[in-house]
Amino acid sequence: MDETYQLWLAAVPGPVPETEARIYWNCKDEPTPVLDEGLRRASCLHVGTWGEEHEPENLHAGQGHCPANRLHSWLFYIGTIDRYQAPLLDEELTTRLIELYRPRYHDLPADSIDPSRLESFLHRHLGAYLLPEGRAPERHVRTP
Repeated sequence: MDETYQLWLAAVPGPVPETEARIYWNCKDEPTPVLDEGLRRASCLHVGTWGEEHEPENLHAGQGHCPANRLHSWLFYIGTIDRYQAPLLDEELTTRLIELYRPRYHDLPADSIDPSRLESFLHRHLGAYLLPEGRAPERHVRTP
C-alpha cells in the first residue's frame, strides 16, 4: 500500500538551538526540551498531503511534485544547509513559500488548501520559526 504524507506547518514562537534542530532534522530520538516547548506553543496549519508517486524517485519525465511536497522539500533544504536551524519566517521566506505553493501545470493531483489560507497564516506568524510536521499536532494551537 502506498504511503500518504501530511504536511503541517508549525510556527514556533522562539528560536530553536542548533543542537536541537540537528536532532529534529535527523529524526533522532533524543531530548529537545526547547523545541518541545516551542512546538507545544506553536500555531499550526495543515497544508496538504502527498503520496509516494510525488517523490522524486517515482516521477516520470514531465511530471511534478505537488504544493505540499515542494514546501516540505524547501523547508528541509533551508533547515539543514549551512547549519541546522528552524528557519526564521521573514518576508523573504514568506514570498518564497507562497511561490512554491502555487499549483503548477505538471503537478500530480494531491490534497492541498487554498493558497490564500497559507499566505494568511504565514503573514500572521512573521517572526516565528517555521518547521514542517508530518502528523496532526496534539497540543498545538490549530489555525482554521
